[in-house]
Amino acid sequence: MNESEYKKITATVKKHLNLDLEFYKPNQMIRRLSGFIGRVGATNADEFCALIATDADVREKVMNFMTINVTEFFRDTRHFDLLRSTVLPGILKKNPRPKIWSAGSSRGAEAYSVAMMIEEIAPGTKANIIGSDLDANIIAQANAGGPYPTAEAKNIPASLRNRYMEEKPDGWYVNSEIRSKAKFKEQNLLTDRFDGGFDLVMCRNVVIYFSDEAKHGLNKKFSASLKSDGVLFIGGTETILNPKEFGFEREAAAFYRKTSSPAVSSRAA
Repeated sequence: MNESEYKKITATVKKHLNLDLEFYKPNQMIRRLSGFIGRVGATNADEFCALIATDADVREKVMNFMTINVTEFFRDTRHFDLLRSTVLPGILKKNPRPKIWSAGSSRGAEAYSVAMMIEEIAPGTKANIIGSDLDANIIAQANAGGPYPTAEAKNIPASLRNRYMEEKPDGWYVNSEIRSKAKFKEQNLLTDRFDGGFDLVMCRNVVIYFSDEAKHGLNKKFSASLKSDGVLFIGGTETILNPKEFGFEREAAAFYRKTSSPAVSSRAA
Protein backbone atom coordinates (compact mmCIF):
# COMPACT_ATOMS: atom_id res chain seq x y z
CA MET A 1 0.00 0.00 0.00
CA ASN A 2 1.46 3.34 -1.03
CA GLU A 3 0.92 6.77 0.52
CA SER A 4 -1.79 7.87 -1.93
CA GLU A 5 -3.77 4.66 -1.36
CA TYR A 6 -3.52 5.14 2.40
CA LYS A 7 -4.75 8.74 2.07
CA LYS A 8 -7.76 7.53 0.09
CA ILE A 9 -8.57 4.95 2.78
CA THR A 10 -8.11 7.58 5.47
CA ALA A 11 -10.60 9.89 3.77
CA THR A 12 -13.11 7.07 3.24
CA VAL A 13 -12.89 5.86 6.83
CA LYS A 14 -13.35 9.42 8.12
CA LYS A 15 -16.39 10.00 5.90
CA HIS A 16 -18.23 6.74 6.58
CA LEU A 17 -17.04 5.78 10.09
CA ASN A 18 -16.25 9.19 11.60
CA LEU A 19 -12.83 7.80 12.55
CA ASP A 20 -9.82 10.01 11.85
CA LEU A 21 -6.73 7.93 11.08
CA GLU A 22 -4.59 11.07 11.15
CA PHE A 23 -4.31 10.46 14.90
CA TYR A 24 -2.74 7.03 14.33
CA LYS A 25 0.86 6.12 13.53
CA PRO A 26 0.80 5.91 9.71
CA ASN A 27 3.50 3.26 9.22
CA GLN A 28 1.89 0.89 11.71
CA MET A 29 -1.59 1.51 10.31
CA ILE A 30 -0.45 0.90 6.72
CA ARG A 31 1.04 -2.44 7.78
CA ARG A 32 -2.13 -3.42 9.64
CA LEU A 33 -4.44 -2.40 6.80
CA SER A 34 -2.31 -4.12 4.16
CA GLY A 35 -2.94 -7.42 5.90
CA PHE A 36 -6.60 -6.68 6.61
CA ILE A 37 -8.18 -5.60 3.34
CA GLY A 38 -8.10 -9.11 1.90
CA ARG A 39 -10.11 -10.39 4.87
CA VAL A 40 -13.13 -8.39 3.73
CA GLY A 41 -12.85 -9.51 0.09
CA ALA A 42 -10.92 -6.57 -1.35
CA THR A 43 -7.81 -6.91 -3.50
CA ASN A 44 -6.74 -3.26 -3.50
CA ALA A 45 -7.41 0.10 -1.84
CA ASP A 46 -10.10 1.13 -4.35
CA GLU A 47 -12.13 -2.03 -3.75
CA PHE A 48 -11.66 -1.65 -0.01
CA CYS A 49 -12.97 1.93 -0.08
CA ALA A 50 -15.94 0.89 -2.22
CA LEU A 51 -16.86 -1.82 0.29
CA ILE A 52 -16.65 0.62 3.18
CA ALA A 53 -18.97 2.99 1.31
CA THR A 54 -21.58 0.37 0.41
CA ASP A 55 -21.46 -2.55 2.86
CA ALA A 56 -22.57 -2.05 6.48
CA ASP A 57 -21.12 -5.41 7.50
CA VAL A 58 -17.71 -4.38 6.19
CA ARG A 59 -17.97 -1.06 8.02
CA GLU A 60 -18.62 -2.91 11.26
CA LYS A 61 -15.62 -5.18 10.66
CA VAL A 62 -13.40 -2.20 9.90
CA MET A 63 -14.55 -0.39 13.04
CA ASN A 64 -13.86 -3.45 15.18
CA PHE A 65 -10.46 -3.85 13.58
CA MET A 66 -9.51 -0.20 14.02
CA THR A 67 -10.69 0.18 17.58
CA ILE A 68 -9.16 -3.09 18.84
CA ASN A 69 -12.11 -4.25 20.95
CA VAL A 70 -10.14 -6.48 23.29
CA THR A 71 -11.61 -6.74 26.77
CA GLU A 72 -11.17 -8.90 29.84
CA PHE A 73 -12.29 -8.74 33.44
CA PHE A 74 -9.46 -7.91 35.87
CA ARG A 75 -6.96 -7.71 33.04
CA ASP A 76 -3.38 -7.64 34.42
CA THR A 77 -4.35 -9.13 37.75
CA ARG A 78 -1.42 -7.72 39.73
CA HIS A 79 -2.42 -4.18 38.78
CA PHE A 80 -6.02 -4.86 39.74
CA ASP A 81 -4.77 -6.29 43.02
CA LEU A 82 -3.09 -2.93 43.70
CA LEU A 83 -6.24 -1.12 42.63
CA ARG A 84 -8.26 -3.20 45.10
CA SER A 85 -5.82 -3.09 48.01
CA THR A 86 -4.55 0.50 47.84
CA VAL A 87 -5.89 2.82 45.15
CA LEU A 88 -9.64 2.32 45.54
CA PRO A 89 -9.60 2.32 49.38
CA GLY A 90 -7.69 5.62 49.24
CA ILE A 91 -10.23 7.11 46.84
CA LEU A 92 -13.20 5.89 48.89
CA LYS A 93 -11.70 7.34 52.06
CA LYS A 94 -11.66 10.79 50.47
CA ASN A 95 -14.91 10.52 48.54
CA PRO A 96 -17.69 8.07 49.50
CA ARG A 97 -19.37 8.74 46.12
CA PRO A 98 -16.44 8.51 43.69
CA LYS A 99 -16.63 9.43 40.03
CA ILE A 100 -14.83 6.90 37.82
CA TRP A 101 -14.33 6.73 34.05
CA SER A 102 -13.29 3.79 31.90
CA ALA A 103 -12.12 5.44 28.67
CA GLY A 104 -12.13 3.15 25.63
CA SER A 105 -14.18 0.72 27.67
CA SER A 106 -14.97 -1.77 24.88
CA ARG A 107 -17.64 -4.21 26.14
CA GLY A 108 -17.44 -2.91 29.69
CA ALA A 109 -15.45 -5.61 31.48
CA GLU A 110 -13.09 -3.08 33.06
CA ALA A 111 -15.87 -0.83 34.39
CA TYR A 112 -17.78 -3.81 35.77
CA SER A 113 -14.60 -5.16 37.38
CA VAL A 114 -14.26 -1.91 39.31
CA ALA A 115 -17.94 -1.96 40.25
CA MET A 116 -17.51 -5.45 41.72
CA MET A 117 -14.43 -4.40 43.68
CA ILE A 118 -16.11 -1.32 45.14
CA GLU A 119 -19.09 -3.39 46.23
CA GLU A 120 -16.66 -5.84 47.82
CA ILE A 121 -14.66 -3.09 49.61
CA ALA A 122 -17.55 -0.82 50.61
CA PRO A 123 -20.98 -2.42 50.04
CA GLY A 124 -23.69 0.01 49.04
CA THR A 125 -21.32 2.69 47.76
CA LYS A 126 -23.03 4.99 45.25
CA ALA A 127 -20.15 5.26 42.82
CA ASN A 128 -20.66 7.04 39.51
CA ILE A 129 -18.98 4.69 37.02
CA ILE A 130 -18.96 5.70 33.36
CA GLY A 131 -17.63 3.76 30.40
CA SER A 132 -17.16 5.22 26.92
CA ASP A 133 -16.23 3.83 23.54
CA LEU A 134 -16.37 4.85 19.89
CA ASP A 135 -18.30 1.80 18.71
CA ALA A 136 -22.09 1.95 19.17
CA ASN A 137 -22.51 -1.84 18.88
CA ILE A 138 -19.91 -2.41 21.56
CA ILE A 139 -21.60 0.13 23.84
CA ALA A 140 -24.92 -1.70 23.43
CA GLN A 141 -23.29 -4.95 24.54
CA ALA A 142 -21.68 -3.20 27.52
CA ASN A 143 -25.01 -1.76 28.65
CA ALA A 144 -26.55 -5.24 28.31
CA GLY A 145 -23.86 -6.68 30.58
CA GLY A 146 -22.76 -9.36 28.12
CA PRO A 147 -22.38 -11.88 26.77
CA TYR A 148 -18.72 -12.41 27.64
CA PRO A 149 -16.91 -15.60 26.60
CA THR A 150 -15.32 -17.69 29.33
CA ALA A 151 -11.84 -16.54 28.27
CA GLU A 152 -12.73 -12.95 29.16
CA ALA A 153 -14.18 -13.91 32.55
CA LYS A 154 -11.38 -16.25 33.63
CA ASN A 155 -9.69 -13.75 35.98
CA ILE A 156 -12.79 -12.92 37.99
CA PRO A 157 -12.25 -14.23 41.54
CA ALA A 158 -14.59 -17.15 42.20
CA SER A 159 -16.34 -15.34 45.06
CA LEU A 160 -17.18 -12.38 42.80
CA ARG A 161 -18.10 -14.52 39.79
CA ASN A 162 -20.51 -16.57 41.89
CA ARG A 163 -22.14 -13.47 43.32
CA TYR A 164 -22.22 -11.07 40.38
CA MET A 165 -22.13 -13.12 37.16
CA GLU A 166 -24.66 -15.38 35.48
CA GLU A 167 -23.69 -18.10 32.99
CA LYS A 168 -26.04 -18.55 30.04
CA PRO A 169 -25.76 -20.64 26.86
CA ASP A 170 -24.13 -17.80 24.91
CA GLY A 171 -21.68 -16.73 27.64
CA TRP A 172 -21.34 -14.89 30.94
CA TYR A 173 -23.50 -11.90 31.92
CA VAL A 174 -23.08 -9.32 34.67
CA ASN A 175 -26.10 -9.50 36.96
CA SER A 176 -28.54 -6.62 37.40
CA GLU A 177 -27.00 -5.46 40.69
CA ILE A 178 -23.62 -4.69 39.16
CA ARG A 179 -25.05 -3.67 35.78
CA SER A 180 -26.97 -0.87 37.51
CA LYS A 181 -23.70 0.60 38.83
CA ALA A 182 -22.12 1.42 35.45
CA LYS A 183 -23.41 3.38 32.47
CA PHE A 184 -21.90 3.48 28.99
CA LYS A 185 -21.94 6.04 26.21
CA GLU A 186 -20.46 6.65 22.76
CA GLN A 187 -17.41 8.91 22.76
CA ASN A 188 -14.49 9.68 20.49
CA LEU A 189 -11.49 10.20 22.77
CA LEU A 190 -9.58 12.04 20.09
CA THR A 191 -12.16 14.67 19.19
CA ASP A 192 -14.86 14.89 21.88
CA ARG A 193 -14.82 16.96 25.05
CA PHE A 194 -14.17 15.19 28.36
CA ASP A 195 -16.22 15.51 31.51
CA GLY A 196 -14.35 16.52 34.69
CA GLY A 197 -14.17 15.89 38.41
CA PHE A 198 -13.04 12.26 38.16
CA ASP A 199 -11.38 10.48 41.07
CA LEU A 200 -10.13 7.70 38.78
CA VAL A 201 -9.65 7.56 35.01
CA MET A 202 -8.78 4.24 33.38
CA CYS A 203 -7.45 4.19 29.82
CA ARG A 204 -5.75 0.85 29.39
CA ASN A 205 -4.28 -0.63 26.22
CA VAL A 206 -6.24 1.83 24.08
CA VAL A 207 -3.60 4.15 22.62
CA ILE A 208 -1.10 1.59 21.31
CA TYR A 209 -1.44 2.73 17.66
CA PHE A 210 -1.94 6.45 18.38
CA SER A 211 0.69 8.94 17.28
CA ASP A 212 2.87 10.62 19.89
CA GLU A 213 1.01 13.89 19.34
CA ALA A 214 -2.35 12.19 19.90
CA LYS A 215 -1.08 10.56 23.11
CA HIS A 216 0.27 13.90 24.30
CA GLY A 217 -3.09 15.58 23.73
CA LEU A 218 -4.93 12.77 25.50
CA ASN A 219 -2.69 12.94 28.56
CA LYS A 220 -3.38 16.67 28.82
CA LYS A 221 -7.13 16.05 28.59
CA PHE A 222 -7.02 13.19 31.10
CA SER A 223 -5.14 15.39 33.55
CA ALA A 224 -7.71 18.16 33.14
CA SER A 225 -10.55 15.70 33.70
CA LEU A 226 -9.14 14.46 37.03
CA LYS A 227 -9.55 16.06 40.42
CA SER A 228 -6.40 17.13 42.20
CA ASP A 229 -5.01 13.91 43.74
CA GLY A 230 -7.02 11.83 41.24
CA VAL A 231 -5.46 8.76 39.62
CA LEU A 232 -4.86 7.76 36.01
CA PHE A 233 -4.67 3.97 35.51
CA ILE A 234 -3.05 2.89 32.21
CA GLY A 235 -2.10 -0.44 30.67
CA GLY A 236 0.49 -2.69 32.25
CA THR A 237 2.89 -2.35 29.31
CA GLU A 238 2.34 1.39 28.88
CA THR A 239 4.20 4.30 30.44
CA ILE A 240 4.12 8.11 30.50
CA LEU A 241 7.70 9.21 29.92
CA ASN A 242 7.29 12.79 31.11
CA PRO A 243 4.51 12.68 33.75
CA LYS A 244 5.31 16.06 35.33
CA GLU A 245 4.46 17.75 32.04
CA PHE A 246 0.87 16.69 32.65
CA GLY A 247 0.83 17.31 36.40
CA PHE A 248 1.30 13.62 37.25
CA GLU A 249 3.62 11.70 39.52
CA ARG A 250 4.16 7.99 38.96
CA GLU A 251 2.77 6.18 41.97
CA ALA A 252 3.35 2.60 40.82
CA ALA A 253 3.55 0.68 37.56
CA ALA A 254 0.49 1.74 35.52
CA PHE A 255 -0.71 4.30 38.12
CA TYR A 256 -0.18 8.07 37.96
CA ARG A 257 -1.48 10.54 40.53
CA LYS A 258 -2.39 14.11 39.62
CA THR A 259 -0.44 16.40 41.93
CA SER A 260 -0.49 19.72 40.08
CA SER A 261 -1.65 21.51 36.96
CA PRO A 262 0.10 20.43 33.76
CA ALA A 263 3.37 22.20 33.09
CA VAL A 264 3.37 24.92 30.44
CA SER A 265 4.63 23.43 27.18
CA SER A 266 5.29 24.81 23.74
CA ARG A 267 4.39 21.47 22.22
CA ALA A 268 1.15 21.28 20.26
CA ALA A 269 -1.75 19.54 21.95
